[in-house]
Amino acid sequence: MLVDIDQVSVASATYRELKRRILNLQYRVGERLSETRLAEDLGVARSPIRSALARLKSEGWIEVSPQSGTFIRPMTLKEIREITDLRTMLEMRLARDAATRMSDETLAALRAEFAVYGALIAAGDAEAFIAIDNRLHAEIYDAADNRLIRQILLDLRDKVQWIRRVCAVSLERVQDGFAELEQILAALERRDARGAAQAMHDHVEHAAAFYQLLEETASGGVRAKTTGSGGA
Repeated sequence: MLVDIDQVSVASATYRELKRRILNLQYRVGERLSETRLAEDLGVARSPIRSALARLKSEGWIEVSPQSGTFIRPMTLKEIREITDLRTMLEMRLARDAATRMSDETLAALRAEFAVYGALIAAGDAEAFIAIDNRLHAEIYDAADNRLIRQILLDLRDKVQWIRRVCAVSLERVQDGFAELEQILAALERRDARGAAQAMHDHVEHAAAFYQLLEETASGGVRAKTTGSGGA
């Protein structure tokens, strides 16, 4: 049986767009997602919607209930801890490797960007923190050059991005997070593999501890509050 390439492409594009909307909180925790409405929103047939929803369910983004239908599910504190445990191990490994492999040119470029973004963050720009956080992690992944670990971490960072946006994060946490990134960059500049790994460990663990403290009184897990952002 031949595969219809056009159908596969539409299904993939539909999945990516639905996931993007979830990550950007266009669809929020607890919100019901009807196939009819989603098909109208995206301008596609219901078949690629069903395919996309099945994939999102397998990844833990949505839940299907006979009573409530399909909806965006909350993330539990246990899931945050599991994500953190895995990220800590893998991020430390790549930071350690990157310390001896990252080029001088890349380090210089990062230092210049830190100066620019640091001023924006000091002025209260939380989105600037997200940008420089993503930039540093991406450069570490590239320098470490472990494709398997890199892909696992990129998938996990989708969850991290979502957690950032559903939590009401203070400017103080953003500034603390930026200081942690500074520690990672400084260790990379010293070519200190052990120091880079430890700084990365502290960064990931501090962010997770903040999220858990913020939500420990919630019933069920992380739920959308505001569009505030934080770092991880």
